[in-house]
Amino acid sequence: MDIFDAVDHATRTGPASVYLLHGSEIGLFDWFCDELVRNHLASSILRFDYQEDGFEPAELELCSYSLFGERPLVYVRNVAAFVPEGRSGPDADRLAAYLERPVPERTLVLSVPSDKLDERRRVTKLAKRHAVVACPVPTRDRDAMAKLERLARSKSVEMEPEALAELWRRTGSLTLAMNEFDKLRAYADGHPIARDHVRELVPMQAEDSVFTWIDEVVQGKVAAVFEALDGLFRQGYDAFSLIALLARQIRLMAFAKGAADLERRAKELGVHPYALRTAARHAARFPERQLERLVRVLADAEWDVKRGRLAPEVALHLALMELAHASTLERKRAQ
Repeated sequence: MDIFDAVDHATRTGPASVYLLHGSEIGLFDWFCDELVRNHLASSILRFDYQEDGFEPAELELCSYSLFGERPLVYVRNVAAFVPEGRSGPDADRLAAYLERPVPERTLVLSVPSDKLDERRRVTKLAKRHAVVACPVPTRDRDAMAKLERLARSKSVEMEPEALAELWRRTGSLTLAMNEFDKLRAYADGHPIARDHVRELVPMQAEDSVFTWIDEVVQGKVAAVFEALDGLFRQGYDAFSLIALLARQIRLMAFAKGAADLERRAKELGVHPYALRTAARHAARFPERQLERLVRVLADAEWDVKRGRLAPEVALHLALMELAHASTLERKRAQ
């Protein structure tokens, strides 16, 4: 069951006695509990951590009735009893006994930060009698955008469609995107959040930012390339590693140049086909002799750093200027 469907179903028919939430999008766990309270399906939330508290304190709350008629939701996070590395023991036995006979009119939410559950365990089999909700990271952009829009709306965050797309591109996770909502809303100061707000406040993930940077290097975007260097250094990349990454990309461009079957060539090189297709697209802008020269430039830069002839930062800057010059030269020839 999808977590959004679970909220909608609970709103229509009332909450189930037990929910088991599991997956990598751990931010959705708290969102789910908050939504049940927001929709008046629970009066408040009592939170416990299975790793620290076990299950007994949560069970005591579930079995206790309020004189004031309140119906708090009992939320137990990090329930290791459902994963292979989790230990069995009294707490797991106590949880299994509760899952067999949950208290009517009360709601227990269990969460496991894992995409897979141990199907062999008794507690897992018992939990499957109730509502099991998977919370994986969306694999398709269309699904991610629909879910992100729903999350923003539930938190009264107004975002333009382009801003949502940019936020997803920079985070790649619903949990990470939700963590940015408050900051973006405050920065927008009462106005709808725009794409520029996201670009200014939300850093790109390290892998995405270095990929974008390499893309700008081979396109000859000199100003953007040098402006992005400080950000890459703050993310943990050093000058020598960036030289190595550039060298790899230029070699891929040389291998992709003129290749009749990119899928086959990718298999021969042991790289992902998408990476080689991207390299082929970039290589189309350079003649073969120019690519050979750039391969030598970067190989010389690596060699000079290893021999101590140049500081890594100096070697990187010289290599970038060579690449920018080559790209600019080919752009002028094309015109």
